[in-house]
Amino acid sequence: MGAPGEGVVPGAAEQNDFFGSDTKLLDVNGDGRAELFVGAPGENRDGGVWAFPNPVKTPTATGSVSFGAGILGTVRSGSGLGAGFAR
Repeated sequence: MGAPGEGVVPGAAEQNDFFGSDTKLLDVNGDGRAELFVGAPGENRDGGVWAFPNPVKTPTATGSVSFGAGILGTVRSGSGLGAGFAR
């Protein structure tokens, strides 16, 4: 599937992003297939999360999206968004 900056995964791979330090499979759209969420708590110092859709039987990078503190506008500086997901 790749990492940011590889193929269709949004963003750029950067040192100390810690992409993949936590992951979570969760069916958020109710289609019976779990989407993959990947955290990168070091992304731009505030953290970020990537969401990978699951159109058939396995998550794919095609159509993936990322979001972080700048996009959300509600995460405080240095928060480490993506450092952990609720279990």
